Amino acid sequence: MSTFAIRIPCHSADHQILSAMLFTEAVEGIEELDDGLVVFIESDKWEDEKAILERICAPFQRGPMTIEEIQDQNWNAEWEKTIKPVNVGGFWIRPTWNHDPTPEGHIEIIVDPKMSFGTGYHESTRLMLGALKNVLKEGDRVLDAGTGTGVLAFAALKLGAARADAFDYDPICKENSLENAALNDLSDRYSVQVGTEEVVVGQDYDVVMANINREALRSMLPALKDLLATNGKIGLAGLLTSDRDVMLGVISDLGMSVVSESNEGEWWSVWAGKGSE
Repeated sequence: MSTFAIRIPCHSADHQILSAMLFTEAVEGIEELDDGLVVFIESDKWEDEKAILERICAPFQRGPMTIEEIQDQNWNAEWEKTIKPVNVGGFWIRPTWNHDPTPEGHIEIIVDPKMSFGTGYHESTRLMLGALKNVLKEGDRVLDAGTGTGVLAFAALKLGAARADAFDYDPICKENSLENAALNDLSDRYSVQVGTEEVVVGQDYDVVMANINREALRSMLPALKDLLATNGKIGLAGLLTSDRDVMLGVISDLGMSVVSESNEGEWWSVWAGKGSE
């Protein structure tokens, strides 16, 4: 049976949220490109899915969809070829099927991404990983908001955090991150729930990490701030450099202070703390 590859031109800032919205039982996979997404659907399911896909994509599209028919092949094997180890921030992030040796002095994290976000390839994930060593203290309690694969939580735990809680609105991410926690022998210190910040109301964290997108972060930042312990810090990513002024304004309005900023290409990240530092 053949497969249709539907190319959807869209802004890179929308890739994460659009990918999450597009995944249905009919979708075989999604490939992220610099200028859009490619959605793979079995040809016999295309007519049933076409109207749904067009409706979801319409607000995000920056040009017409294009469709290519591809003859059947081993998609798992082809997809696995695209996932390589990532060397970032002193971490060596690899999938289970890659056995390249971990560089000396690096911390290994094993992640099989499946349908979840967070392999270390994306700039926003790299920005968070690169800053973590300068923020985290041994024994800290950590929250990973929008955990995806769990990679940020696992990085914090391997740096010495006592425990990491997490949440994600997607049940697939809960399943995937728990599998990845087991791969890293971290199941006893990692917990994840399906939902939003409401599932951790009343908790107290030294470090909160949120790699999502601007609108989601603007909405949840007041609640995330309330979860911070005294002298706690929050890291925000999934943001473009064009979002900087808006997000700094939100941080200031909440009475928080900027601890550090970093950027990679068009992507920007910020760490902020409660009160003045």
